[in-house]
Amino acid sequence: MDTLTNLASNQLFYLLVGLGIFGLLIWYLVADLDVVKRKVGSLLIGLVIFVCGLGLWTQGLKQGIDLQGGTALTLRVQPKDVGAAPPSQDALEQARTVLSRRLAALEFVDESTVSIILQEPDRLIVQVPGANSEQQDQVERTVTKIAKLELMVVHPENGALNREGVRNVPGYKSYTYTYKDNLGNERNETLWLSKRDKITGKAVAKARVDPARKGIVIVNMTSEGADQMRKLTSKVRLGTDRLSVVMDGKVKTAPTVNAVLSTEFVIEGLTDVGEAKAVADALNNPLDNPLLIDEKREISATLGAETIKQGLIAGAVGLGLTLILILFCYRFAGIIALVGLAVNIIVLFGAMAIFDFVFTLPGIAGVILTIGMAVDANVLIYERLREELAAGKSIGGAIRTAYEKAFSAIFDANVTTLITALILFYRASGTVKGFAITLTLGIIASMFAALIVTRVLFFYLNGTKEKDKIKKLNFTRILPESHFNFISLRKMSLSLSAILVLGSMVFIGTNGEKSLGVDFTGGSIITYTVAGADVNEDDLKAIVDTVELSKMAFVQKETNALSGEELITIRLSDKVEDLNAVTKAVGAVYPDLAHSDETVGSALGAEFLRTSIIAMIIGLIGILIYVTLRFEFSFALGALAALFHDIIICIGVVALSPSEFNLIHVGAFLTIAGYSINDTIVVFDRIRETLKLRGGNVTEIMNEAINTTLSRTLLTSVTTFAAIATLYFFGGPAMKDFSFVIMVGVIIGTYSSIFVAAPLVLVLSRKRNLREELLEAERASIAGDVEKEVGGTPDDELEAEAK
Repeated sequence: MDTLTNLASNQLFYLLVGLGIFGLLIWYLVADLDVVKRKVGSLLIGLVIFVCGLGLWTQGLKQGIDLQGGTALTLRVQPKDVGAAPPSQDALEQARTVLSRRLAALEFVDESTVSIILQEPDRLIVQVPGANSEQQDQVERTVTKIAKLELMVVHPENGALNREGVRNVPGYKSYTYTYKDNLGNERNETLWLSKRDKITGKAVAKARVDPARKGIVIVNMTSEGADQMRKLTSKVRLGTDRLSVVMDGKVKTAPTVNAVLSTEFVIEGLTDVGEAKAVADALNNPLDNPLLIDEKREISATLGAETIKQGLIAGAVGLGLTLILILFCYRFAGIIALVGLAVNIIVLFGAMAIFDFVFTLPGIAGVILTIGMAVDANVLIYERLREELAAGKSIGGAIRTAYEKAFSAIFDANVTTLITALILFYRASGTVKGFAITLTLGIIASMFAALIVTRVLFFYLNGTKEKDKIKKLNFTRILPESHFNFISLRKMSLSLSAILVLGSMVFIGTNGEKSLGVDFTGGSIITYTVAGADVNEDDLKAIVDTVELSKMAFVQKETNALSGEELITIRLSDKVEDLNAVTKAVGAVYPDLAHSDETVGSALGAEFLRTSIIAMIIGLIGILIYVTLRFEFSFALGALAALFHDIIICIGVVALSPSEFNLIHVGAFLTIAGYSINDTIVVFDRIRETLKLRGGNVTEIMNEAINTTLSRTLLTSVTTFAAIATLYFFGGPAMKDFSFVIMVGVIIGTYSSIFVAAPLVLVLSRKRNLREELLEAERASIAGDVEKEVGGTPDDELEAEAK
């Protein structure tokens, strides 16, 4: 066990394994013979399962504060200077943004798990997942460091002033500089630093740790800062005068200036790499106002232990229902799909453990979407397999053709979702980034499982091209073959969708803040001291549930880290009626419980919402570009319109329901977006394929594509809905809102992929020849390859294929 643990903690081991996996993957993809693919694929799968299983077993999954609890610091935001005005709301928001970035830079903290709540009039509550005492100390140092940097010229006669015992020098201020001499002895020196000849930290563009030298920070200046540095060092005597680096009022170093400086300098005198990193992170995210720690508490999981347990049980039951449905529909082939799904889950969680990612509630949303996409990939392959077998092909030939034809749909659907996930990871913050991490790893895992794991299993079970081991594959057809004219209903369906979208937008606008929960609006916190009382958080939660409130309330257990005092907090709206109703209800049952109440701001800052919206917009632009390149511009507009349609209607349904928009809905809406684009691309892929392969009326071909993929669309929707419905009915109150939104999204997304996306493409392309434009896009993408490999031109090949 110790050997495996040491191996799992060795970064070189993972680097070598990663290179090995990459090499085997390339070998598998370029191999032509089935027997070679089978052997290389087996080695590749075995290596991936081993390394992911090792990481999961030895390192485990880190859990976010919503799942495991952690530490909460109450910070008081100070005025910039003594006697200055109290901090403004903008100063509080600036402090929240800076702290989020600083904490995200810590190795043991993931940004997606940090929660920072504004507490009026001048405080912040910072919640960080459970950490050991050393890490908690590091968190405290990180959040309280101001990072006020000043570069100040040392008096040219500093030594003489000290020898004469001067106590006051006009235009200069004295600082004590503590350093170690060449023998390692600690020395103190009084430095007289100029108040006028100095540069502040606003001139810093970037700071980073020097990887080659211990305890050194390299600082790069802005263009304006470089000019200031040039002017400042041009006035001193090179080789004689000194320039000090002062951070938060403490001299860090005071070297002699040997050359005129401009764009870069270094900070020396830092004790170790850890301090150097903390200084660099703080310089990159300086605080305008100093912070003081008022209080430190240990808090329980945001969702509560019982809710988490209920969610896990419900998730397991839902997954079980999905597996049963797959087995019922695909029988023997379904067993292979289940093996692939098991590998998918091992790879996903193993990768999260290896890369030290944190598992949170939005991460659960990413897992749900991942499993849905994994099931969908298998359904796409098996539905193709059903078609090929019905066309009279042998088992081996049908399997090979099914994987080849399903590849483009699986690839395009996953890549469009991956584009959004990567941009969310790069641009967004907080819980949205946590969702993006899980989804990115999940997409990679699901494609590996569906396209390689199940294919290699079929290689073993089916044998070689010359001899099929499997004599027969039986499938259960849930839906009879359909020939319904969906496109003929486009006027009615598009009109209905327009009404629903406009109605949702109007209702969202008019309902306004009424639909927003306390995560968005802020509110009040009632704190009960429960030490010695026979009461727990579930008791108070039960009482709160009986009170009719304007907004949902959240109950959480806390412990004062200094006094050991047990507390239970209730976060609710800022309405006096709600506050009075809750205190009255609790007081009626527990009249002796002491309590206090305070006003708090929102848990979701303006910066969080801004970066999330920007990331989503960039993601949509990325999808637009990709779908345009792979399909045609009309398809891209149709896909985005369907996505917009699904999200807006889902938001409208939530606004219309008793639910409120809280942090939990962020992950749900992102899940719907991924599900929607995935569903739409599958239908588009079949339309594109048919348009390129044969002639015929475009409307008829669209109808045929929708009918052909209908069983796949409904089966994927039913399996996803069944899993989420289990979560809704048995997953506890916290999961109810989350699962309700996704259930609505599945229904709306299924409807839009059938009745909205393709009809919109038809309407948008009325004045153009859709088939010709698809062929033109295909010509552009493969022109080079055809000219190299075929004697004819790309046009000849594609036109012949289309006919």
